[in-house]
Amino acid sequence: MKLHKYFIFLFVLTNIILIFITGCTKDREPTAPNEIQRPKSLFITPSAGKLAVSKNEKIKMIFDEQMDLSTFPGHFTLKDLQGNNIDGSFSKDDSTVIFSPFSALSKSSFYFAELRGRVRDVNRNSIELNNEAILNDTTLLLSTWLYTEGDYSNGGFYNVYVRDKKDGQIIFLSNLDSVLNPITSLSTPEGLIISDDGNYLIISNTNKNEVIIASAQNGSIIKNIPVAINPTSCVTHGNYTFVINVNGKAISKINLTTQTLEQSFTLNFFPGKLALSPDGNILYTYDQVTRDLVLINTLDGSIIKRVRNVITTIVLGEIRVDPSSGNVYLCDSKGRKVKITDPQGNSIQDYVTFSAGIEPIDIIFFGENSYVLAGNSVYKYDKTSTSLINTLTFSTGVKSLCIIPSGDIMYVTLATKVAIVDFNTLRVLKEIDLISTGINTIISNSKKF
Repeated sequence: MKLHKYFIFLFVLTNIILIFITGCTKDREPTAPNEIQRPKSLFITPSAGKLAVSKNEKIKMIFDEQMDLSTFPGHFTLKDLQGNNIDGSFSKDDSTVIFSPFSALSKSSFYFAELRGRVRDVNRNSIELNNEAILNDTTLLLSTWLYTEGDYSNGGFYNVYVRDKKDGQIIFLSNLDSVLNPITSLSTPEGLIISDDGNYLIISNTNKNEVIIASAQNGSIIKNIPVAINPTSCVTHGNYTFVINVNGKAISKINLTTQTLEQSFTLNFFPGKLALSPDGNILYTYDQVTRDLVLINTLDGSIIKRVRNVITTIVLGEIRVDPSSGNVYLCDSKGRKVKITDPQGNSIQDYVTFSAGIEPIDIIFFGENSYVLAGNSVYKYDKTSTSLINTLTFSTGVKSLCIIPSGDIMYVTLATKVAIVDFNTLRVLKEIDLISTGINTIISNSKKF
């Protein structure tokens, strides 16, 4: 009888120990009596890299079953570029968990969202990732980043245009990053400019010896104007566009009102590159043989002045005029310098100098800063002091740059791509592969259609 009681005691004790050990093992999670299927995270919106997102955007996390909202605070974060937390509230719609910021997001700004760790469903089951239960607070479950709308998207977007010399087309970028190809079948176009009123594109259709006037809204061809041989660089002011004709040794003066060739200025040299004074009175070009800077009167084509041998070896870089000061900047690529002179071509000075192997090809002005394109980089300077403020570097050579009028966005053409860049931080928002190796000039309209 005593032995029997002893075995009963051992049996009961053994079962108690087994229950205790089994109940303490993490493999027993979840312990919900109603349903033990672990939830899975499916996706998050906005998707990573979404641009022009509303400042009132809500972050939505989609799961395969309903979730317990009380487990999300501390596990989900929305932060700005500086790492500051954005406060908000959680709600749900069936199996979607929604984070709503308490106040509107800032314009033209980056935000980063993350969901980490042990969130649970309504039955208190911990979430699963890659068929493993997540029982810690650090594992990344979902993440995204977004860029908010700004002045660039108020009342529509600015059209941006890319000249593709190799494939003979003008590519339109609309709605910030939508790619259209409305102008095709061109013959090695080497010049592209927008009329001052924003209505027309003027294109040097080089191998056809013509200048094309097209709609800046939809790319429809309005007029083909025959000009002298080999039209390339072009500039515009008011009702007139000027185009250099390299092998024709001429400058074509086109009246945009009548859409006709009004004059053709005969030159005694092969011109290269072209710029125009802010008042429209002086054209600046290079003599490609002597590498002189030549100043030309826009009324009659007479030569005002020659500045001798300002470029090293060969003409590659652009001539640009700062519209606020009228100063002229010369990109001496092989000399690895950008030079500066006053509007009359007096006292040429070095503006910035680069180290061996870095050749400046262009310079753009915006506000108090200048942006020099050299090698694989864009260099941002204080325009007056020439102090270097920032550098944006890519894996391939930089070809052209434009800044949209609102100052939120910068576009940069590379070997086969266009990079869309946040203007203030110089962080790349997106790269669009245009495939062709012939993309070059990129310009922005000042008008929204």
